[in-house]
Amino acid sequence: IRLINQKGRWNSEYCFMIGGIEVKAVEKDVIQSEMVTTHRIDSGEIDHLQADNLGDILTLIPGVEKSRQIGLSSGQSIGIRKVANSYTTLSGNETFGTTVIVDGNMINNDAMITGITSSLASGIDLRTIPADDIESVEVITGIPSVEYSNFADGVIKVNTKRGQVRSRLKGKFNPDTKGASFSSGLKVPFGGTLDYHVNYAYSERDIRKEGDEYHRFYLSTAYSGEALDKKLDYVLKGSYTRSLDDEKPTDANRIGRHSHDYRTTGGLILKYKPDPQLMYSNYFNVDMNRKNNYRSRWVNDQIDTVYGYIGELSEDGREWDIDYKLLRNKKVKHKNGNETGTLYGMEFSYQKNTGSGVHLDSIYNYYGAYSTRRSYSFDDYPGFPKFSIYGERNRKWNVRDRSVEMMLGLRYDAINIRGLDISAGNDGFSFLNARQGEFLSPRFNTRIEIADGLFWRLGAGRSVKSISLSHIYRNSAYVKTFIDSQWVEVEYKQQNPDLKSYYTDKLETSLDWKATDWLGMTLTAYYQESKDQPSTKTYPVGYEINPDTLTSLTYNLMENIAWSKDSGVEFSLKTKRIKNLKFVFNATYRYSLRGKEGRYYDSSVDTSWEEIWAPNPETWKHKIILGQQTSYINQRLGVWLTVDLQYIPFDQKRTVYKSNSIETVLEGHPVTLYQGMTYWYDAERWEYGDHWVLNARLSKSLGQNTEVSLYVNNVFDDPGLWIDPYRGNIYELNVPIYYGLEVSTQW
Repeated sequence: IRLINQKGRWNSEYCFMIGGIEVKAVEKDVIQSEMVTTHRIDSGEIDHLQADNLGDILTLIPGVEKSRQIGLSSGQSIGIRKVANSYTTLSGNETFGTTVIVDGNMINNDAMITGITSSLASGIDLRTIPADDIESVEVITGIPSVEYSNFADGVIKVNTKRGQVRSRLKGKFNPDTKGASFSSGLKVPFGGTLDYHVNYAYSERDIRKEGDEYHRFYLSTAYSGEALDKKLDYVLKGSYTRSLDDEKPTDANRIGRHSHDYRTTGGLILKYKPDPQLMYSNYFNVDMNRKNNYRSRWVNDQIDTVYGYIGELSEDGREWDIDYKLLRNKKVKHKNGNETGTLYGMEFSYQKNTGSGVHLDSIYNYYGAYSTRRSYSFDDYPGFPKFSIYGERNRKWNVRDRSVEMMLGLRYDAINIRGLDISAGNDGFSFLNARQGEFLSPRFNTRIEIADGLFWRLGAGRSVKSISLSHIYRNSAYVKTFIDSQWVEVEYKQQNPDLKSYYTDKLETSLDWKATDWLGMTLTAYYQESKDQPSTKTYPVGYEINPDTLTSLTYNLMENIAWSKDSGVEFSLKTKRIKNLKFVFNATYRYSLRGKEGRYYDSSVDTSWEEIWAPNPETWKHKIILGQQTSYINQRLGVWLTVDLQYIPFDQKRTVYKSNSIETVLEGHPVTLYQGMTYWYDAERWEYGDHWVLNARLSKSLGQNTEVSLYVNNVFDDPGLWIDPYRGNIYELNVPIYYGLEVSTQW
């Protein structure tokens, strides 16, 4: 166990080692010191958790459920401050609005066109970002600086390990995932340092099924150094991530699939500091996501045999993302103690999807013999350029010996630029011909010390989320129509080239109270509203001639019709270490309301009481999550023990129908049936009951440079049973008892 100097690091004075794990020994404070609500996770906590990927790491954020198992068995994405009911997951716009930034490089699905795995674009699969290469994670849930863009809900900043990294070999094992990683760094003869990280992980999801595995290969390297009398810092970096996700068709339905994708990234970071108060930062990144997917299944449509056929689907493409960002940041500390800062920046990005695209047999169609889907090429769709410019002013001063901080910024985003267009109209001023919209995003934050150790924070602002190429360029629908005594296949365009990006307005206020030097509390309330989200709208064939056409033949368009409103309250209480013990308590309440504007098309109506075009329903969800963490660290013994207890006492959702209804009797009970309901209980309030889970993890040094870590999730193997009150189905809200072991050594 040895001490390490930690000058310049956030939130710690120094740390000591448990083998290869850095452990914070002295924390600076028990309340947040910034204006913006931010949660930070360092490399020691990541190692202690034995996380495999970024999705696992985010379970350490207050309000994120801990009832699922960590590992690679299924795709992982996150929606910041969203509500997922106990046996469902977030998807679509709920995860699409969270942005992930790795070393200044924004990683997203904006360049995706195909909907092979989902009808809507969603957040990236966090399994592709290994945890062993991560130095720290910052999750910004408040209103961030105008530097950050392309998000609706929040920002996740990932900083990877850089510099002269000590050589470290790590192996991990749990019933789901086995993996190994190696990291090292060295000085090169001509100056600077070269570091590299290699990782392999393997998951066998169903041991009873051969060929049902997930493999991940990862390699990253970076060359970094200083020049011009240490005024210039530079980093040249690159990474390669290969995913092999397979499922062989061994079941009766002949369901098979593989996703043999890889993502490559390359980037250059230049930071020039001509004087101590001024810095220019340049970020240039090129990403390429190679898509190679295949699906097969048995289709019960009789074409040339009564037994049906095997339908196949394949995808071949490349998603390109090129980004450049320039920042000018100046911070001045005046003689009277006041501080001022200015930030100016500009960004340019370009997304394009290339490749032969999606391949379908027009006769033995994967989606069915009578499907409206056909093959299409990614090369047919144009690129997607974006431009942004922004400025921000920061100030910190004292009023009657009380500190006051304030930030005011403005950001301009133009999405899918097609040329110059300086004009003014009913919709406001225009500077560029941006097909997916121009947006101004003001942002404001303040932090005021209202008493000794008591601070009030307030933030308000707007953020813009760019839509994905898959939202705009949906492939056409092909419908067979009887025209002039013969069947003709008619193409119905489902692209919407004028679809707009959407924005979120957010308001947040917090109280931070440092009760003593070792105890702090924070209470935060927030409200955010998102409008004009993209969502599908169904139209009947022949709608252009007669909007009240009634037919089962339909096509879809993506339109700006979805909306959401999210609010909640977050409370946290934490202590510094007291006799080797540290306590953290979190309580979170979240409420979500979402729906669509206008009406939807119903092709199977009872015209005696139902409408062909019925009002869209709304769905609300709310939930309470309580969490308590106790950690014990003994520096002399080289032991770190953490116990997490999470309890969900309240979890409900309900769909509110606004359509026509009738009163009827089912099984002797009077019920109200609304148009759009599948079952009579669809409009009921669903209560998922309460459940709790206890997780524990232990890290122990085996020597100066070696440690072993063990975790057990759901220690008491409580299944968290919930019985569906309407269908009688029994669900386990917690995964069964789950364990993992990790060993690492460094030299």
